[in-house]
Amino acid sequence: MSDKMSELLNNLQSKDATKRVKAAKNLGNLGDRRATSELMIALKEYPDVETRLATAEALGKIGDRVATELLIDIFKGDPDKKVKTAMLMALGELGDDNAYDTLLDAILNEKILAIREAAIIAIGKLNNKAVAEELQNIVSTEKSTKLIVAAIKSLYLLGERKAAPMFKELLESSNNPTIRAEVAAGLGRIGGRDALTPLVATLKKEKDEGVRESIVISLGRIANTTSVAPLIDVLKNDESAVIRKRAAWSLRRIKDSQISSVLLSQLDKEPIEAVKQEIIASLGKHKERKAINAIVDALANSKDDQVRRAAAIALGDINDKKAVEPLLTTLESDKSAEVRKYAAWSLSKLKSINSKEILIGYLQKEKDDLVKEMIQTAINAIDNAIKQAEAEAAKAVKRAKKEEYYYY
Repeated sequence: MSDKMSELLNNLQSKDATKRVKAAKNLGNLGDRRATSELMIALKEYPDVETRLATAEALGKIGDRVATELLIDIFKGDPDKKVKTAMLMALGELGDDNAYDTLLDAILNEKILAIREAAIIAIGKLNNKAVAEELQNIVSTEKSTKLIVAAIKSLYLLGERKAAPMFKELLESSNNPTIRAEVAAGLGRIGGRDALTPLVATLKKEKDEGVRESIVISLGRIANTTSVAPLIDVLKNDESAVIRKRAAWSLRRIKDSQISSVLLSQLDKEPIEAVKQEIIASLGKHKERKAINAIVDALANSKDDQVRRAAAIALGDINDKKAVEPLLTTLESDKSAEVRKYAAWSLSKLKSINSKEILIGYLQKEKDDLVKEMIQTAINAIDNAIKQAEAEAAKAVKRAKKEEYYYY
């Protein structure tokens, strides 16, 4: 067990609640099951709300189902609303079907809305479709938007395709944009191709930005070429930069010959840096060689660190040797360590033998440890490429000698 782990476990038993809470959160982030038993002890022994919330969250992140019974017992016995909610959320993260009856009972019989909402969200993570009918009933009969949205989310987490007709109807008829946005997300998760028609039809007339965003993301998830035209229209014409950015992301996920040229054309016209960033990333994923000059220009001239970062990554994705010199220039002089790091990452993909000595020089000058690590990765990749080339050459010589011997 590491010294860090030992220290955290010791702090978990501290008399200072602040130390206990911090230790529990850090143990949850580590995700090491060896902490489960100590977290369970802390959950049982310390009655303060903060410790109980932190230990329950940590147990959920670690995911060890040995904690299921204790979480159920605490839920049933603790009077605090926040604690009860935390126990339910942790049970959902564990995904243990032994919690099904407890969660369903909370959905049907608890009076406090926050507890019912937590139970609805948690039960969708158990992957037990027996609850689907009850979830659909909540969507149909409940007045609380929070409960309806939670039930919709659990239905699509379950992959419940039988809910698709209900989702389509709500997308067209509900006056609540929060509900429309959630069912649009649900259609993207479970609707498949049948969801395209209502999503596209709604996109054309939808005024609410949140709903449009959800629809555009869902069209990207479904990734059918039928969505290309409406997504291009959004990329070109939607007044919201958020939606245009989502459209660029969705177009990244679809294979269609016309997409790259549209993305490249829009890159020059787009005024918002965050959207440019997404367009550049999508051009990289489409491996559009015609975009290299435009991406290099963004790498050299954009004042936005995230745009330059996206450009550096895209050049590695496209993997054209034309990018070697611009990437070396960026690695030498860009003010952002993050951009320099990804310039080195792309150079590790390009494996240009001629850049090895330059990279060694940059390695000696670079001050940022993460950038240095990535430069070394690039040098190693070049060395491996050289070895592979030498091995292939040696094999070729052997083959030639065999052929010569056979011929004579």
